[in-house]
This record gives sequence, structure tokens and C-alpha cells, in this order.
Amino acid sequence: MPVLIAAHGTDLDLVRPLARRLRDGGGEVRCYLDTDDQELRLLGCKIAVGALDDPYNLEAALTNVHTFVPVLADPFAVRDPDDLAFLRATGLAAAEAAAASDLAQTILPVPLLPEGHPIQAVVGEIEQSFERTVRPLCLLRTGYLWGEGRPFPATLAAAKATGADLAPDTCLCVVDAPTWASVISAADDREGVQGAWDLGGEVQPLVDLLERAGDAGDQAALSPWSLALVAGDLVLGSSAAQEFV
Repeated sequence: MPVLIAAHGTDLDLVRPLARRLRDGGGEVRCYLDTDDQELRLLGCKIAVGALDDPYNLEAALTNVHTFVPVLADPFAVRDPDDLAFLRATGLAAAEAAAASDLAQTILPVPLLPEGHPIQAVVGEIEQSFERTVRPLCLLRTGYLWGEGRPFPATLAAAKATGADLAPDTCLCVVDAPTWASVISAADDREGVQGAWDLGGEVQPLVDLLERAGDAGDQAALSPWSLALVAGDLVLGSSAAQEFV
């Protein structure tokens, strides 16, 4: 039975490697997206295009699905209250649809965030909604996602270009997109997994990450919310990589 990945079009750089790994393993992959994608179709994925905050259409897309992987918006892409409201709506819609569906498992990657950050409370609400209503649930708490075009390195590049005041000795957990996809694909092979795991990735000092981020290029004005995400240490383990891969 197939896996369904639900995600924003802005996260196709995560969906594609995950879908490729699942397809390479012989699996059927469906995607529920807010935009079509020819590359996923060429991989053999079936695509439904719909609103991510519509639980009824998402529930319909989950018919005869084995595993559900809802991909929440990247926290560095949540820049204002409207973005935050949409994150909440899409996350709660995914939880409602999953709870109403007959699924063998749900794999939910959620970013670990600093306490008190505006996004942290909403992500916590989404996580709790899944934990209350969805079984079995494999919850993966992740570090910040790194990859070409991801909003995290783009934020760092913009911060460097604008001379934002950041503490260089801050340490952050960074997960690259292929590792993220690899762990989720491996978890998909473990039917019925229930519990929470960390996917911290590699701990790196902010000074090194700023160097890796390169130049800003065409970058929108920095959001205070984005800067607050890198203002303090955020370090977690990698129990998920040890358990599943």
C-alpha cells in the first residue's frame, strides 16, 4: 500500500529525495501538494493538488494509504502572524485527516524550536493534536534543515550581508535534506512504530554556518522571528538515525 506525502510546493527539495528513496525501495508514492510537480510525476508518483488546510480533501487523499508523512512549513519560512496562522491551519488539518483515516502509521517530522518563540507554541499545539488522536505515530523532532534553497541558510546569508548582531559561539543542530529523507524512508520500513525520536544531525557553531551560507543574493528583508531562531543554542540528539538507519 502507498505512502502519502503532504507538503508545500516550497518543500519539493525535501519531497523529491524522499519520494525517490521510497520508489527505489519498490514503494508506491502519492503526494498531496499545493502545486503540481513534473519531476515527481516522472519518478512515478501520483499527485493530488489541493489546499493543505482542507482536512476533508486531505482525508480523501488518504484513502487506501499505508503511511502518511505530513511535512510542516519550515520555521524559517514562517515570518509573520499570517504565516503562523497558516502553519497552524495546515498542521491541525493534517492531524484531523490522519485521525479520521485507517493508516498503518503516520510519520511526523517537527522542528525543535526555542522555548518562547512565537512558532514554538503553534508547533507544540500541532504535535499534541497528533499525539492525542493519531496511532501509531512516529514523531521525529528535527534540527534545522540545510540544503540549497532552504530558508535556513538563506536567512544566515542575509544576516551576514546586513550585519545582524549574532553570537558566533552559538551552537545549532543541522540536518541536511538527504539525511532527513533517509531517516523517514527507513522509519517507513518499520510498520506500526509508536514513539518520539530526535533527529539532531550535526552540531555546528554559528560562525561556521555563517561561512557555509555564502552570499545573500536576492533576499527579502530579515524577519525578527528568523533571527530569534538562531539567537541561542539548540542542540538535540540523533536517536532517530541510530534507531532507523
